[in-house]
Amino acid sequence: MFILSGLGQNKDEIPYGLIEEIKSADLIFLEYYTNFIDEETKEFLLNIRKDINIVDRNFVELELEKIILNNRDKKIILITSGNPLFATTHMYFIELCKKNNVEFKIINSPSIFDEIGKIGLFLYKFGRTVSISFHESTEFYDYIIRNYKNNLHTLVLLDLDPINNKYLDHKEAIKRLLEIDNKREKIFSENFKLIVCSNLNRKNEKIYYKEIKELLNINLDPPICIIIPSNLNKIELEFLLCMIS
Repeated sequence: MFILSGLGQNKDEIPYGLIEEIKSADLIFLEYYTNFIDEETKEFLLNIRKDINIVDRNFVELELEKIILNNRDKKIILITSGNPLFATTHMYFIELCKKNNVEFKIINSPSIFDEIGKIGLFLYKFGRTVSISFHESTEFYDYIIRNYKNNLHTLVLLDLDPINNKYLDHKEAIKRLLEIDNKREKIFSENFKLIVCSNLNRKNEKIYYKEIKELLNINLDPPICIIIPSNLNKIELEFLLCMIS
């Protein structure tokens, strides 16, 4: 049996069902490449089972399929940060099990898409989510502009490099946005206000709603996400102002 489970964003969000499954599992893999697992959560899991294997992208993409198919009579768990089905790599294993008659189970948990609800912006007013990577790419900008012109907020996720243990910094992401925008639409001036969240729903959580020129002078700890708001209505703005740091 293969079990795909999320962790949520912190120790308190770990599903009870996952804890029970860990106790009886034969093989347990904790991946860290779609998001970093905070130390408190990692320590909590290792106190349940010392033999949890912490694995990287190469293992998940190149080795796990073979392990699942060769151990049908064993209980194998892959644990991910956030919701386990928000990464296409993880969805693949459910398809693999279905095609090969391997029993499977999914344990859902909160993700960044749930956590941003505390900011107060109406979720139905969000357009397509985008990612800004370490690689030079401008595609993310096209979706941001499309959302903005349709009066939709944009959630911007920042890339991470698990090998070198670092996130793309919000300053670099904002500078790249400005650089592209200056050549094209000229919407985002240094006075444009963005929402930047650090450690959302974790210890040392910070939520800022500030002009770009101010955000470029603030140092933040990862994980970080950026929200590019469209027109905020009165209710959204009032709630947001209650939550900012």
